[in-house]
Amino acid sequence: MNKKQLRDYYLQKRQELLPTVIDNLSRQIVKQFAKLPLDDIKLVHIFYPIAGKKEFNSLLLKEWLANNYPDIRFVLPKSNASNHTLTNILWEDNTPLAINQWGITEPEHGVEVAPQNIDLVIIPLLAFDKLGNRVGYGKGFYDRFLSDCRPNVLKAGVSYFEPEDEILEVNIYDAPLNICVTPEKVWHFSRPD
Repeated sequence: MNKKQLRDYYLQKRQELLPTVIDNLSRQIVKQFAKLPLDDIKLVHIFYPIAGKKEFNSLLLKEWLANNYPDIRFVLPKSNASNHTLTNILWEDNTPLAINQWGITEPEHGVEVAPQNIDLVIIPLLAFDKLGNRVGYGKGFYDRFLSDCRPNVLKAGVSYFEPEDEILEVNIYDAPLNICVTPEKVWHFSRPD
């Protein structure tokens, strides 16, 4: 399947999931994160789940990380619709949140954090393959953002579903994953130097 077909297929698959199933799958994904060595992680970019798109409940992961790694700090993305870029805002207890035109909860304002300071990026996606390629919603926000991160940032996708064998139409601007966490396992991807 090409990217558009994969996008449509996995959007439909997610829409068919009941809320109780989503909660269970999200909790299983968090349990898989517990297997990762995260002691050196200080700053995590995490997304706020879009309920209407039945995304992974990343709030459960944030809570688990905060409880188990109390020194970790979090940033949330703020979308710029005009150029499809993301700004990273430090997510503190008093950071004001609002819903944007796409139904995404994001910071209204706050302390901006440079992408080069982020250690771990939790990436929403619709599908991924066994090579670490991914399909998102198709606007390129994360590809642009990840190109500004330092080379050794840990790029972690999250998916309810296991990988496709191969995603076609991958181009040089598509930022691949280092890992993808599913309810069943953590997929690791190596890249040639």
